[in-house]
Amino acid sequence: MGGYERNITTIETYIRALNNLDAEAYVGLFTPDCVVLDPYGVQEYTGEEGLRQFFKGMTKTWRFFEMRIDNMFGGGEDRVAVRWSVSATAQNKRSAEFSGISIFVFNSGKIARLEAYWNQKIMLTQIQD
Repeated sequence: MGGYERNITTIETYIRALNNLDAEAYVGLFTPDCVVLDPYGVQEYTGEEGLRQFFKGMTKTWRFFEMRIDNMFGGGEDRVAVRWSVSATAQNKRSAEFSGISIFVFNSGKIARLEAYWNQKIMLTQIQD
């Protein structure tokens, strides 16, 4: 399997980990020195500790989370842009629909950097009591 195909498989596993709210599967996809900006410009998560902090926010916020890949765009052997959509239900049972674009940068089949571009304020407005 070439680098691009391996990266696509990693992205598909990433989506499954989010949809299953599976922190261990999620953390295992990243390099030890990874940087995650999700959403970009709000907070930076680094390394395993940062990934676990991010995922704690996921499980605290969502009771149901379904991310779908709308399209993928290769950027050589080490990066892929993904357009995605989410349907989710918050812990307070309010629903949210939002979408965005994530840029994945890979190192030896692991995610080294992730930049996710989406509007957090629009999502929060949908789930606030």
